[in-house]
Amino acid sequence: MQRYFVSEEYIDISKKVVTIEGNDFHHIKNVMRMKINDEVFVCNNLGDSFLCKIILFTNNSVILSICNKLEEKTEIPAIITIAQGLIKREKTEEVIQKITELGASYYLPVLMERSIVRIKENISNKVIRYNTISKEASEQCHRTKMLEVLNPIDLNELLKISKNYDLCIYAYEESGRNKNQRLKQLLKENINKNILVLVGPEGGISLKEVELLNKSGFEAVGLGPRILRTETAPIYIMSAISYEFEL
Repeated sequence: MQRYFVSEEYIDISKKVVTIEGNDFHHIKNVMRMKINDEVFVCNNLGDSFLCKIILFTNNSVILSICNKLEEKTEIPAIITIAQGLIKREKTEEVIQKITELGASYYLPVLMERSIVRIKENISNKVIRYNTISKEASEQCHRTKMLEVLNPIDLNELLKISKNYDLCIYAYEESGRNKNQRLKQLLKENINKNILVLVGPEGGISLKEVELLNKSGFEAVGLGPRILRTETAPIYIMSAISYEFEL
């Protein structure tokens, strides 16, 4: 069954009515060709989801009746932010799609020393596109909250906001074998916490950045005996988190 994320102001709990407009209206009417009495899932991105039935089509909206509230547990019991050195658009889109499916809460692009990609004036358009990808992936995998793609920041800004997290880690291929067990240990100690994970860009994390991260309280972790591509590392980490917290 199709799932749609709808802004809270379009969900009237008291009247048990939902209004869907824009691209989702087009998808329901013209792509899925739904009819009156067809059912869909609606989420408000606050963790609430509802089974709804179509009762009316207007020129630019579809009106649904809320049948009942659902009790779904599809979210990881932690808030996970994946921060990643700026990488190429195609790789970014792949990472966002996959970590959304695996339960991450936020994706934060970071301008780092070895980033090939630089922040451009039209970055806001890219962030809008990235959030559209997140929305579609969240609906496809039946999440109750969408991953949010944040505006890019530089490493100094990341170090400042890292104080707001319970655990800050970074993936570093030079960590050594003794660090390969560190990820598992740290995750065990931080279930239901606010976790920040930093992955370097294509060129990796520089020694200067490593020193800054260590001084700011970040923990270095290894990701096994093989060196992973930057687009693979976030997927590996989210898989480990899901296994540790959910299975």
